[in-house]
Amino acid sequence: MKLLLSLLLVLTWAYCQGSQIKCKDPSEEYLQNKLFRQAPDAHILLFKPDITPDQDIRTCPKSVNHSSDLIQERSISPWSYRINENVNRYPRQILEAYCLCKGCISSHNKEQTSVVSVPFDKEVPILHKTPKCKRGRFVYKLRFIRIAQLCICRFN
Repeated sequence: MKLLLSLLLVLTWAYCQGSQIKCKDPSEEYLQNKLFRQAPDAHILLFKPDITPDQDIRTCPKSVNHSSDLIQERSISPWSYRINENVNRYPRQILEAYCLCKGCISSHNKEQTSVVSVPFDKEVPILHKTPKCKRGRFVYKLRFIRIAQLCICRFN
């Protein structure tokens, strides 16, 4: 009887220890492959080599930069990019546009306030981290979030 009780105690202890295994994140490669399998257009989320997110918030330019190679600087509703970060999703960092002006820049290089500069959002696919653990790894589910892609002018 003591032997049976001891064995039962050891098995219970071992089971409890096994249930306390910490759940880990899957590898970056696994998450990227899963996202691209479930949402082939997810490539828009990757950092573009010609876009550098701002370290400091930029201000409204005095005029449109017609000679720039960047569309966001040639726009009458100029914008720039910052990093939108969330540790509970993949990708953790996404480039997000923000408007540089309240109004829009007129042909006379003045900011017009009869129109406003507003972000244009797009739903983008991400993998959302769930609290579920499967085989020692967190489970990620496909979700869509709205992220500003650029800025446009809208009548006030």
